[in-house]
Amino acid sequence: MGEEGTPKTEMINPALLDGVSANFIVKGPSGVEKAYPMRSVTVTIGRSDQCDIAVKDGSMSGRHAEITKINGEIRVKDMGSANGIWLNGERVDDVELFDGDVLRLGQTSIRIDVVGGRKRPDAGMSPKVLAAIIIGVVVLVGAVIGVGLTLKKRAQHRRDLASLAAFVTAARESQKSKPCAAAVDKVADVAKTLNTLGKAGCANLPKGEEARRQVAGYRELARTYDRIALSIQQFAAQSSSNAQALTGAAEQIADEKIKSAVAEAQDLVEQRAQVTNTFIADWKKLSQATTTYASALDQAFQGNKTACATVDKGVLAKTAPEVLVSCNKGFDKAKNAVEEKLKELDEVAGGGEAE
Repeated sequence: MGEEGTPKTEMINPALLDGVSANFIVKGPSGVEKAYPMRSVTVTIGRSDQCDIAVKDGSMSGRHAEITKINGEIRVKDMGSANGIWLNGERVDDVELFDGDVLRLGQTSIRIDVVGGRKRPDAGMSPKVLAAIIIGVVVLVGAVIGVGLTLKKRAQHRRDLASLAAFVTAARESQKSKPCAAAVDKVADVAKTLNTLGKAGCANLPKGEEARRQVAGYRELARTYDRIALSIQQFAAQSSSNAQALTGAAEQIADEKIKSAVAEAQDLVEQRAQVTNTFIADWKKLSQATTTYASALDQAFQGNKTACATVDKGVLAKTAPEVLVSCNKGFDKAKNAVEEKLKELDEVAGGGEAE
């Protein structure tokens, strides 16, 4: 399911839907509204196509929230999303839904139409009482508007500083990853294997069992390089998870000056993540080049003279030690840049700057 369709609401009459507990009127970032009937006990909502209600909303988690019908109650539960879920303007984790409630998940709003029209208990206030409360609030706000604005500004500033501290903590936690170190032992093993294989050349090609041993050895090296790349991808997955946590903290900040400084830090964290991606790509290139070399070597052993040019050139890629050195150099530089920016943010969070 997605939010594809014409830009108008597709309405569903609950009375005509057998077995439906509620309708969910979903309005995504594009402004398109679409109604989804609740025909099962559990309905999942999120960015993932695997969800019952899948919305193209980049600010939502893959599996953002879950709505269930339990003992006659329809409840919504936050599934550990970064931005949380908001019910009628208030953040909630697990709460019962009533007819007329409005959920917000990221940039998506969902209006709840419960079959039978069961309203929220505190939503039945009489017009007279409501009017009296409104008049009282207006008078009170008029009397203390200056103080109220000041308190609101200070409260928001405290929230900004708390969100900034959360951002710095998450960023420092991500600094602990060491993707380059994951290949150190493997590089030593690769060096031993290469020494054992020796350097082949068409001027003095081995034959028989020795030839087969060299071809098999280089093909196994190619597979080793692939395995190294796969193990390092786990670090890339961790970086992606950390990036979501950083984005969640950054989105809570209202102060433009603090938000700008945090955006600079996010860019530096992304540059650090790119070092890991380059590290993975270098191992894959080395694997492909080694596979090509092994094939050329095999052809040369079988008497194919045209393969000699490729054999004599060797493996056309960075060596394993060169790949490791490049990663260490790039990662240390990127990590230091992140740390310098985090020190600046520490001063803002601790000193109360930008109030």
